[in-house]
Amino acid sequence: MSTPSPADVASVRALAHPLRLELLDLLRFDGPSTATRLAGRVGESSGATSYHLRQLARHGYIEEAEQHGGRERWWRYREREPMVPEDEAGSRRLLAELLSREAHALDRYLAGRRRALQSDDASFFQSRALRLTPGELDLLGREIDALLRRLRGADADDAPAEAVPVRILAFGFPAPLEEA
Repeated sequence: MSTPSPADVASVRALAHPLRLELLDLLRFDGPSTATRLAGRVGESSGATSYHLRQLARHGYIEEAEQHGGRERWWRYREREPMVPEDEAGSRRLLAELLSREAHALDRYLAGRRRALQSDDASFFQSRALRLTPGELDLLGREIDALLRRLRGADADDAPAEAVPVRILAFGFPAPLEEA
């Protein structure tokens, strides 16, 4: 695997802040917004929120959105895969923060589950252990990505009116080998 460039390391570190991850979630699931509106949602000042939004934009995780009237700057989520460097303490912290947020989201879902929603019946949880070659593991990741792109593509604007935000978490990695 190639060594990541300093720019890639910096973009990963840009995510290593809980407020930035929360802002990304709000833009991803609720759509475009301004620093002022987001500040009210996260309980921060608009100045702090604006700073973190600019950092996310600098590294390509969000982008300016079409103006919705007025002088305020609107931001929208931009699909981007962060490159996670190998053997980088900051990357481990980032992955730990991302997994912690996903675990918290799952916990909130399970605690507030409402059987009346059709999406509750469609929810699924899988844990599988397979023996795969590196090529098969790579193929699995690419197939999952291809399926997600077929379902909604990079633009969530084409979602039907009854569509609800759904979190999908899938990861595959070799199990650590037992030491002899």
